Amino acid sequence: MRPFPRAGTWYAAGAWVLTAATSSCTSLPQAPDLSDRPTPGIPTNAWDEDLAGKRILDSIGEARTGTDVVLWYPKDSLSDAQATEIVARLDKGIVAAKRIIGKPDWNVQDDRRVHFYCLPGNFISHAPGGNCAFIPVWRMQQDQSPWLHEAMHLLLKTDKGDWLQQEDSVAMRRMPLWLSEGMADALAMDISEQEHLIYYSPLIDVPPAATDSLALVVLRDAPSDSVLAYIGARGKLPQLWGPDRFSYALPFYTGSASFTRYIAKHHGYAPLLKANDAFNQEIDVLERELAVPMDSVKARWLAAIGYSDQPHH
Repeated sequence: MRPFPRAGTWYAAGAWVLTAATSSCTSLPQAPDLSDRPTPGIPTNAWDEDLAGKRILDSIGEARTGTDVVLWYPKDSLSDAQATEIVARLDKGIVAAKRIIGKPDWNVQDDRRVHFYCLPGNFISHAPGGNCAFIPVWRMQQDQSPWLHEAMHLLLKTDKGDWLQQEDSVAMRRMPLWLSEGMADALAMDISEQEHLIYYSPLIDVPPAATDSLALVVLRDAPSDSVLAYIGARGKLPQLWGPDRFSYALPFYTGSASFTRYIAKHHGYAPLLKANDAFNQEIDVLERELAVPMDSVKARWLAAIGYSDQPHH
């Protein structure tokens, strides 16, 4: 998830990075033995703060490797037992995700692993691209992180184009943000249920089975009908980048997840995956695969969750 601009306090980790970069040599943590250290992750579209924190972990952080993941974290932030349990959990989810989306050989420059960089501070978890996700270490400690949602963004990337690398004006008009976020959430929910993992979202704070009920409530209470208008359509909801972004985020993300799950329930994930892979033609391909106009699919979904189109704003 990366819908919002950076806040001035994006990283409490900023102090950690600065301290590590400017401390005397005698106060720096001892660098680990690099002989069996995993190759660092390969990020794209990352912010400067991402890269600064990553460099610290790459050089003096701890790294724990699984079959399909690498967990990077500050020294002494996780016990050996915690790190082992977390890596097992991450591996289980990533292996299942690759299988479900039909990408068992997914890789970035021949590295098949997803790299989770767990940094100090309180920031919005995000996975800008490549094979790197950035998660607050405290969230990983408490198993309250949307790690599978973020990993889905990486696994679902298509080599046909990257919306994060397009001009903002083009992406705002053309990128179907509901599909990108809805698929990440829907798949994270379904995989979590199938693999008996804890599903967590800082926005959708209900069990997956209650997503439709929550969507009904928050869409009815949404601050503007524009929220619903952008679900199932092209473009990024502009208010997600405005001063009231948090009041728009809950109905948009919940509605997007609910709509995507409705499509998957009735048509499977295949049409959604084909649409996701058709960069800049997503809606056209999805309509073709479903053989139903998007407006009709959307109307059926709204009826299924009990939403009335009576004006409420």
